[in-house]
Amino acid sequence: MSSWYSTDISYFTILEMQCRCGCRRSDMDLQFMLQLEAIRLVVGPMEIASGFRCSDHNARVSRSGMDGPHTTGRATDIRIHGARAYHLIEVAQGHRMTGLGIAQKGPRSGRFVHLDNLQMGETPGPRPWLWSY
Repeated sequence: MSSWYSTDISYFTILEMQCRCGCRRSDMDLQFMLQLEAIRLVVGPMEIASGFRCSDHNARVSRSGMDGPHTTGRATDIRIHGARAYHLIEVAQGHRMTGLGIAQKGPRSGRFVHLDNLQMGETPGPRPWLWSY
């Protein structure tokens, strides 16, 4: 199985996708990264707020516990707001992202859009799915 960082993914670095807890894991799924790359080519520069999360870190920062979408390497949170966030959501839907979480309240620095490509049966609830934080 090919690692995403050994593939021609020009716009993302291991550092920006690493778990923020210090474990330095960046076990992102190759297909997800290719989808994200295609989205970034349309939307333009995107700041990653959260990429991969190890189970321990995810349990500390998310209601999804030890096995949320970020622990699969198939989810990311992108720090973005306003019209660019709306554009990102439109583009992401066209690139088969099935989980779209929108956090657009409060200070701009805390606003983000969650993207994942999980399928029916991999997580509770229907897919595609849209929610707000």
